[in-house]
Amino acid sequence: MKISVIIPVYNEVATCIELINRVQAVPIEKEIIVVDDGSTDGSTDKLAALDNITLLKHEVNCGKGAAVQTAVEHIAGELVILQDGDLEYDPADYQKLIKPITAGQTDVVFGSRWLGKKNKWSFHYLGNKLITLFSNIINQRWVNDMASCYKAIPVDIFKDLQLRSPGFGLEAEITAKVFRKGYKVKEIPISYERRTSAEGKKLRFKDGLVAASACLRFRFFD
Repeated sequence: MKISVIIPVYNEVATCIELINRVQAVPIEKEIIVVDDGSTDGSTDKLAALDNITLLKHEVNCGKGAAVQTAVEHIAGELVILQDGDLEYDPADYQKLIKPITAGQTDVVFGSRWLGKKNKWSFHYLGNKLITLFSNIINQRWVNDMASCYKAIPVDIFKDLQLRSPGFGLEAEITAKVFRKGYKVKEIPISYERRTSAEGKKLRFKDGLVAASACLRFRFFD
């Protein structure tokens, strides 16, 4: 099974090359689709020098969701994995993500950063748990980590979702639509190395509001 790894990148000059090297090292058949979402820090030039990736570009920053949507028409694989452009998520988890799907156990796999772990409390952790709780209430389905980047989705299902969120409402939209359309979801624990704002973390309080709005919009209206 060929995997299409979609990587939105925005100003990740310090991490994007190492991240792609890690993705390329995973021993599975794959294509790597990188969408440079209007980077201004030199990421574009570094990415352009790489072989064995499909590089797409936005002239201006449009948002993570928009970057993923740009990649959709270029997908040639059978299964999509979403990958952030930093080093928080470990591509070594890909085989764990796809196994429940190839084994026929589920339709979609979500990777959870918190499942089965003792987590240190922080505003980041609390914010993620609150937005996940809100999503669970709205969708009337339980997941441990709605906001996780790592989601493995067969291409036919991925295209059926017809994603619209331009920014950080993407994960909430995927979750709402997967459940609304009746697809089976399995969560598995994944590796996670959180970075700080000083290290380039871009999420802010307003992104939580965007995600909450997306939960409501795509559960009931769109």
